[in-house]
Amino acid sequence: MSFTAIHIPEFPVAAWQRISPELRSQACAVLEGVPPQEKVVSRCAKAKVAGIEHGMSKVQAEAGCTAVFRTRQMEEEKAAFALAIELAERFSPRIEALASPFNAYAEAHRFAVVLLIDSSGTGTLFGSAESYARKLYQELRAAGFPAGIGAAPNAEAALLLARSTETIVCADRDSVRGKLARLSTSLLPCEAKTLGVLSRWGIRTLGELAALPETALVSRLGQQGRRLQLLARGEADHLLVPEEAEFTLSETTALDSPLELLDSLLFVLSPMLEAVLRKATDRAYALRSVRLTLQLERAEPHSISVRPATPTQNRELLLKLLNLELQAHPPQAGILRVTLDAEPTQPQIAQRGLFQAQFPDPDKLELLLARLRSIAGEGNVGSPQLQNSHKADNFTMAPFRPSLHATAERDPLPSRLAVRIFRPPQPVRVTCWSDQPRLMVWQGSRFTISSCAGPWHSSGSWWDGKAWDHDLWDVVTVEPLQALRLRQDHASKAWFVVGLYD
Repeated sequence: MSFTAIHIPEFPVAAWQRISPELRSQACAVLEGVPPQEKVVSRCAKAKVAGIEHGMSKVQAEAGCTAVFRTRQMEEEKAAFALAIELAERFSPRIEALASPFNAYAEAHRFAVVLLIDSSGTGTLFGSAESYARKLYQELRAAGFPAGIGAAPNAEAALLLARSTETIVCADRDSVRGKLARLSTSLLPCEAKTLGVLSRWGIRTLGELAALPETALVSRLGQQGRRLQLLARGEADHLLVPEEAEFTLSETTALDSPLELLDSLLFVLSPMLEAVLRKATDRAYALRSVRLTLQLERAEPHSISVRPATPTQNRELLLKLLNLELQAHPPQAGILRVTLDAEPTQPQIAQRGLFQAQFPDPDKLELLLARLRSIAGEGNVGSPQLQNSHKADNFTMAPFRPSLHATAERDPLPSRLAVRIFRPPQPVRVTCWSDQPRLMVWQGSRFTISSCAGPWHSSGSWWDGKAWDHDLWDVVTVEPLQALRLRQDHASKAWFVVGLYD
């Protein structure tokens, strides 16, 4: 087994200077709190030399030296921490985050980042442990992280070595105890009270702690003393628990000025969508849905989402669907920030039989449906589904999904009349003799009714405020000869033509 540890001290300042390299030559400090009670929570090495310490107020720090101050930015630190994890993952998939600004480690170094890497079995890729540590150190430095690297056959020993240096310290099984012996006991992850006891005994280094009689040490400090002595000797065990980061597909872009043109928005969306797809394809995922959230100028956020018929990795298809959705539901103010979120899923691969009917390409079908929705309206395109109701023409529009199952052979049905429904029903004036319709005036023409059938009474939904109560008639007119379906509403006594028989 071999382990490599990364220690990035004063991480809030490191995250700040990473994106502002011109400040690396200056004394910098990060503040936290409400003005005027701000306190220094992190400072660089130059600020430390200038006399700035943790816990100082801003007034005290400014009185001692000339430094650059800034309020702590948690989002900036989270992005920097994610980058540090990404760099470490290039060298090994087994990484444990022991400390971060969001997960304090031993409470003594809460503003440091400590990562432990299982580097076993990487010799064929990166060479020796020293070569491995050197390449990792160069990657972190190139990204702007002032890190200390420790490599040892024991995880706790690697952590102590990393916290003791600003460069690289490597130790093998024979030299690890000697290199630990020179380190200060202040590097031990323990309470300040215990360090005070060791200091009163005159124990200043890990070598002095390792040389103490174990029985006498345990009798005075208990099992904690034995644990500290094992750390000093490089023999303490550590069970590495790799943390699998939650896989999310999200990209955010902040705009310098409000964006108002749709073409300009698509120009911003294209690289964002490409970055999301790259992350998904790296893990062999496709996109099940994409959601776009627009932060608007002096208005509520505007959100739209698209869901292809099948999971896809086609950037042009997703961009076209977003374009059509934006045309149908445009934002009502200038755009200040664009956020793109995607739902990953496993790609669907369907193999059809030789004798199965050919279906349209899902991507082309989805684009066709999107264009139809932009023209006809959102709720006017899809597959009609009948509702469980006695009300005539009661249906809802569901998303169109072609069936992949072959239809069974059926006997041909006998031909019968089909009625074409008018939506909305067309008003008509009807004259009745002996309670039956005989004459009608429809679309400016007069028709004589030669025969009729009915009425068929229908009513319902009186319990939910959507009541209907009407009679239906089937009539045949003379000159021209045609069969119509009429409806008379009981409440208004009005007549309507609701359909025409073929």
